[in-house]
Parts: sequence; C-alpha cells; structure tokens
Amino acid sequence: MKFLSSMRSIVSTPPFLSAILSAWAGLFLVVPVQASAPHGNDGSVILRMCKGADKVKSLSMMCHGYLNGYLDAAHHYGKGKTAFCLEASDKLKAPAVLVAWIDAHPDALTQPAGAVLHKALTEQFPCTRTP
Repeated sequence: MKFLSSMRSIVSTPPFLSAILSAWAGLFLVVPVQASAPHGNDGSVILRMCKGADKVKSLSMMCHGYLNGYLDAAHHYGKGKTAFCLEASDKLKAPAVLVAWIDAHPDALTQPAGAVLHKALTEQFPCTRTP
C-alpha cells in the first residue's frame, strides 16, 4: 500500500484544461437550434450525380441507386399507381433524361429532389405515351 501511495501520476493535466473544455461545452449550448425541417437533397444533387453517370462508374451507381430508391418509394407509397411509367430500357437512359430536364428547368436546382424527380419523370415518362 505504501508503494501505491508514493507513486505519482505519469499523466499530467494542465491546470487550464478544464477551463478549455468548459468553454467548448458552453459554445455548443449557445448555438441556436434550428426549428425547421431537416434539409434534404435538392435538384442540384441529382444533377451532379447524374451528369457524369455515363462516364464515371461511381456517379452512375449513385444516380441509378438514388433513382431506383425513389422509384421503389413512389411505387410503394402510391400503392402501385404512379404518374410515370419506366420500362427496363428507360431506366438506362433516365440519367441523361433527368440531366436534360433539369438543365431546361433551372428552378429545379433548388427544389426538393423528390419533387424534381416526380416532375421530370411525369413529363418525360408518362404512362399514356403515344407510340
């Protein structure tokens, strides 16, 4: 027991460390909390993902993954009825179609991604297409 009481701590903490930590903790309490809904993706995100989809494999995977997720959700929450209809071949050309649509509608860059996809897909892939 005498041996343990005579040992000094190897780790030395500076006397000002607790003051620094307290100041940092106080900064987090002062930061205002935003009451708005969490910010999601917008049309600019879709444009960036899909614009290089034909050249960059990772962008292609991201664009197609995002699009497939949206299509699955729209199909599920629409109870199988959607305002757009994509065939298997349409899914392959969808990134280029989305890029062209967003380029033609610059206001879509700041709109929510879901709304952009809905508008673009409804206009470009309507279920009542003429042959």
